[in-house]
Amino acid sequence: MTIARNAPSQCSQAKLREMITSYFVSRAIFVAARYDIATRLIHGPKTADELATALSVHAPALYRLLRALASAGIFREDEFGRFANTEMSEYLRDDVPDSLRGITLLFGDETSWKCWEDLLYCVETGKPSFDRLYGEPFWDYLSRNPAKAAMFDQAMVSASMMANDAIVSAYDFSGVGTVVDVAGGIGSTLCAILDAYPRIRGILLDLPHLAERARKCIDERGLSQRCEFRSGSFFDSVPEGAEIYFMKHIVHDWDDERCLRLLRNCRRAMGSQGKLLVCERVTPPGNEPSPGKWADLHMLVHTQGGRERTQAEYAKLYDEAGFLLSRVIPTESAWSLIEGIPV
Repeated sequence: MTIARNAPSQCSQAKLREMITSYFVSRAIFVAARYDIATRLIHGPKTADELATALSVHAPALYRLLRALASAGIFREDEFGRFANTEMSEYLRDDVPDSLRGITLLFGDETSWKCWEDLLYCVETGKPSFDRLYGEPFWDYLSRNPAKAAMFDQAMVSASMMANDAIVSAYDFSGVGTVVDVAGGIGSTLCAILDAYPRIRGILLDLPHLAERARKCIDERGLSQRCEFRSGSFFDSVPEGAEIYFMKHIVHDWDDERCLRLLRNCRRAMGSQGKLLVCERVTPPGNEPSPGKWADLHMLVHTQGGRERTQAEYAKLYDEAGFLLSRVIPTESAWSLIEGIPV
């Protein structure tokens, strides 16, 4: 009886211990991404000494880092003490499809990491630790720190690349004349939609500092005749008369009050036959595991009221903004498409 009773307890204890120390792994991955080690292994295995010489770091310490990562399936050590890429470490290269290097650098940067260190403050006050640490909201900080803004933009491009094909596959844009991509960054998702549907025209709305990069992205995709960039804040207005108003990874950045300003602007801009299409995680209720529940904590520490929402919470937002939540469409990615029709 004693063995039967203790076995589950020991298993649970080991699992909890692994969770407690899980940041060991994430910090090690960040260091590997920071030094772009996966790219340095493209042409074959290298020893820690060879890599350390090229990187000007401490060779024994680098070996210990790589050995630990290899034990988690990130890199592989051979019998000669050389390290090579694995399927997982390949995603730490910038030049591969669905790269995660940009995401790794963003979440490993001090602007993310330090906020999580101050999670206790957030739970005590309900306020974001970012504002306390940096003296201003996250978006204002990015507007004054170009290097951090570029890092954030690169991470968002990385996240978009993972979702773009899934969005195009999951939703039928046939018969649509114009899509407005609200706060669409440099336009990678809108370009994916236009590539798949040659009759659609696109309008990309975002802040002025993104104009040059966005137009370059559009030009490089050969879409400048069908897609235009417009500068502006979605809190002020959005372009009128489109059939689809699309937003990806935007609504979760804001509290309900500011979300309603944004959604109502879309409602005013569209005709009676228009549709709202929001791409976000839909958080399941109850005890069901979900990455969205952890992403929601990141919004807590990082933003003023941003959050991941349940389907019921999206339905309430839509209703107050003048939409009916008509359907939630799962995609092959972590995100769903939440469709709204005007009422």
